[in-house]
Amino acid sequence: MTLRVDAKHHKGELAYWVGKPYWGQGYATEAAKCAVDYGFDKLGLHKIYGAAITTNPASSKVMQKVGMKYEGTLKEDIFHWGEYKDIDMYGVINSK
Repeated sequence: MTLRVDAKHHKGELAYWVGKPYWGQGYATEAAKCAVDYGFDKLGLHKIYGAAITTNPASSKVMQKVGMKYEGTLKEDIFHWGEYKDIDMYGVINSK
């Protein structure tokens, strides 16, 4: 789990990877909630965003569970496992 901060623009990018034996146990959601809270409450970020490969709906669900909203799809944006893939972008604005 990482929250890469862009201090100039007061935003952070949430990214994570979970090993297959730990899928479906809520670890990513729990850690993402902590990262979002930290970004808003301690770092004073205005926005936190993240991306999920469209073929990975579990990752999209994690972002939705922490309050992120779908913002759009970037077509063939990354090269992953030998092919170009679309990614869905999610974001949440600090309302505090």
